[in-house]
Amino acid sequence: MAARTPTLVVRETFGSLSLHIATFSDIDDGDTYVSGIKRVVGYWVNGTDAPTATLGNIDVSESSGTFTFNTAEDDRAGMLYVLSERTV
Repeated sequence: MAARTPTLVVRETFGSLSLHIATFSDIDDGDTYVSGIKRVVGYWVNGTDAPTATLGNIDVSESSGTFTFNTAEDDRAGMLYVLSERTV
């Protein structure tokens, strides 16, 4: 378990919402990402590499802007998508 820093973060805004897209090159089971994103309304993660295991999925949970990854295998690459209410 380690704190991870994304290799790239892109933020798109539309209306009252923002979409944050964080790219990770190495995700292990239990790794965390402290995003600092406030007012999260939705999030998901997609693997961007080919898993070696049959159950190579990546899941993510969130608490107060900190995301915890749950992977069936280590050394995964993926993109985290976070939808938040835009602050003015």
